[in-house]
Amino acid sequence: MAGAPGFWDVAWNWPLPFVTAVAVLAVPMAGIIWFICQLRYKQQIATLKDRVELADERLGDAKEKIVKAEEEKTALHTTVMELNAQIEKLKKRKAQLPRELQSILDRLATSSATASNQVSKLSEAQEAVAAAMSKHRDESHEGRAGH
Repeated sequence: MAGAPGFWDVAWNWPLPFVTAVAVLAVPMAGIIWFICQLRYKQQIATLKDRVELADERLGDAKEKIVKAEEEKTALHTTVMELNAQIEKLKKRKAQLPRELQSILDRLATSSATASNQVSKLSEAQEAVAAAMSKHRDESHEGRAGH
């Protein structure tokens, strides 16, 4: 084999104390690296758990808002239905108003004719009273004059 020696060729030629030292250092370093990775893993899990809890809280809040919005929607729908019913009643009432107004005008005309008739009768009665008083005065004056 010509050329540069490979890693294993060189590694087999290392002195045993050096290999032992590398192994002695490599095993604790691997443990430390493993421990650090476990800590980071646990921190990431804790962070993810916190995010999930926060997301659950926000989801709960959103659900409450949705329920409130649904209740408000139902209340508004009920109010709209009530207002529509009132509008229909008012429309019917408005349709009846011309008939009622005509009825009132007819009664008013009848009452006016009756009142006019009574005024005429009252005028006649006043004239009769005035004539009777005039006649009584005349008779009263004649009676005094004749004495």
